[in-house]
Amino acid sequence: MRNVVVTGGSQGIGKATVKAFLAEGDRVLFTSRHAEPAERLMEELKSDRLFYLNGDSATEDGSKALAEYAKKTLGSCDVLVNNAAIFIGGAVHNTSIEDFDKVFNVDVRGVFLLCKAFLPEMMERGAGNIVNIASLAGLGGAYNMTAYSMAKAAVVSLTKNMAMDYGHLGIRVNGICPSATLTEMFFTGNPPEVVETFKANNPMGRLGKPEEIADAVVYLASEKASYVNGQLLSVDGGLASWNREAKQDR
Repeated sequence: MRNVVVTGGSQGIGKATVKAFLAEGDRVLFTSRHAEPAERLMEELKSDRLFYLNGDSATEDGSKALAEYAKKTLGSCDVLVNNAAIFIGGAVHNTSIEDFDKVFNVDVRGVFLLCKAFLPEMMERGAGNIVNIASLAGLGGAYNMTAYSMAKAAVVSLTKNMAMDYGHLGIRVNGICPSATLTEMFFTGNPPEVVETFKANNPMGRLGKPEEIADAVVYLASEKASYVNGQLLSVDGGLASWNREAKQDR
């Protein structure tokens, strides 16, 4: 039985990840900035292996509070899943500095702070797994999502750097790069016609399911991936393989 911490665990990919680790028999602590969906999930799952902390874990105080609460409730953290993120669309010319800072504070600074808060205990034990939820948008350019793409590219870089720095200590750090996924955040940030475009452009003709991303997270945190370190696993229906110049009608 592992002790798992999942940030942003009340909705979307985070929620699916919480359920997946519970199904593995693990103890799971998740965070949520909003109490209502978190309480609904607690009521739905009704498990004595499930805990949650309400608050913003992407701040310095919040990340430290989460690490302390994890120690209190779980005793240790075997797996940290950095999932919490926000999306604000826009190109450079129409992205405000305020929105840019919001995205980077949560999607980059928050991940850095959480890793910093949980690493000491993992380093002391000589074991640990960190899985960062990045994005396919962080591996290349993307229309109308400059701040988000830049932030996820930073998460990609952080993942690789941490793998180099901590692998010899028994700590593996990997990431997941999903393409468009059926989550609340995706539908909130995109009008219906854009959603249909994402579907049409994917080689599999559909969006990813949160459960499919969660299964990949569980794999990276498992002993089956014991020699997998510093990798960014694209779970994208093949979208990253698409040569746009060679697209043919199906």
